[in-house]
Amino acid sequence: MTILRSIQCEEGDSMSGGGSRAVRLLLVLVLGAGCGMPRDPEGTLERVRGGTLRAGVVERPPFTRVGQGPPSGVEARLVEELASSLGATVEWTVGTEARLMEALTHRKLDLVIGGIPADTPYGAQVALSRPYLSARLTVGAPPGKTVPRELKGHPVAVEPGHSAIALLEEAGAVPEPTPQVHAASGLRAGFDWQLEAWGYTAGEATLKNEEVLVVVAPGENGWLRQVDLFLHENASKTRERLVQSARGEAR
Repeated sequence: MTILRSIQCEEGDSMSGGGSRAVRLLLVLVLGAGCGMPRDPEGTLERVRGGTLRAGVVERPPFTRVGQGPPSGVEARLVEELASSLGATVEWTVGTEARLMEALTHRKLDLVIGGIPADTPYGAQVALSRPYLSARLTVGAPPGKTVPRELKGHPVAVEPGHSAIALLEEAGAVPEPTPQVHAASGLRAGFDWQLEAWGYTAGEATLKNEEVLVVVAPGENGWLRQVDLFLHENASKTRERLVQSARGEAR
């Protein structure tokens, strides 16, 4: 953009006729050089294509689950499908968010998944995809009932340790930590896709908006573009899988 402004200034101030045409040609060449496909300094996309996709996994059900065998969950399945589209196999690494992000910055991994929010504190150290999921954390009511406009004094079932607990307290509600929220009677706190799976009616009040994305190695712009396009081509399907997963847990 700086080059563009400089060329335009020179053309207007001191050039005309053939000189102007020469400047316009130079401008086209400069812009053309800057409008190529995103590049990977380390060649990540080409290495992954037909090779190995190194994926880090932070456990956060239902996005990711860790146990015997390969990781599972909605995002793990998504990575498997991404790898398949590139003719690659997946090499999984399970760990804490801090350790995996460090490995990603040193390009020992190609991406990290785990229901990572857009406001991740590691955002300045890694490359972020566009959010593929936007979810609203709110309170829902069982079929045939509605959520009170004022939550003050109302008990609300919520997953133990969930960030919704503090938000419910701020709203004056009475959080009731419940290991199996999907089995609780009365009001429940959850994301909109969870409430949909439970057959609950979401309230108007929003406790929090959350956007979920995938992080990749920094500077690998061609790889980031490939991941980003794949995520957004499959965004609707991924959300439906989240709903199905929450519905399955509720049975």
